[in-house]
Amino acid sequence: MKILFTALLATALMSLTGCLSYSHHDLAKVEQWPLSTTEQRTPAAYLKVDSQYLFNEQARAGGFNQANLENLIVTQYQGSKRFSNVTTAKQNADLYISVHVSNHERGSMASAVITGLTLFVIPGKFSNELRMETTFRDAEGKVLGRIEKRETITTWMQLLLIVAVPFNESVDPILNQLTQSTLEEAARQKLI
Repeated sequence: MKILFTALLATALMSLTGCLSYSHHDLAKVEQWPLSTTEQRTPAAYLKVDSQYLFNEQARAGGFNQANLENLIVTQYQGSKRFSNVTTAKQNADLYISVHVSNHERGSMASAVITGLTLFVIPGKFSNELRMETTFRDAEGKVLGRIEKRETITTWMQLLLIVAVPFNESVDPILNQLTQSTLEEAARQKLI
């Protein structure tokens, strides 16, 4: 009976682990969305979106769902009201925009092992820096400019944080903020 109770308790503790993620809000708020435009003609844009996941500066498999990432970015570009057409399908366009999104996760594997071995009683912490590097090119391929934006997310993992799970911040709103901030800066620099 004791073994069964211990096994049930261990299973319950393993399934009730929690984590809390929060943004550092390093990125300034976008002042106006959708962006204002004074131009009569809006350009067509071709977007090339790629992503990368690094753990302690080492490239690893995993990371973003590429289709979801492209959809998020295209939706923000269309919502900016600065483009007549935005597509990821190869075609002729007025602007060629390359968007590279990377997730630089940093944390201690020793800390993660200790957290796991103690059934999340001892907390563990990881930090994710999301970077969006965007290059704007004209129809001839000449580089008009580059913009880089970043935001940091910290995640704590601990048994008692199970109550925080419903309040965890998703990465999607942060990716939307990065995209909007990039477009605002591009408009300020007259790249779009």
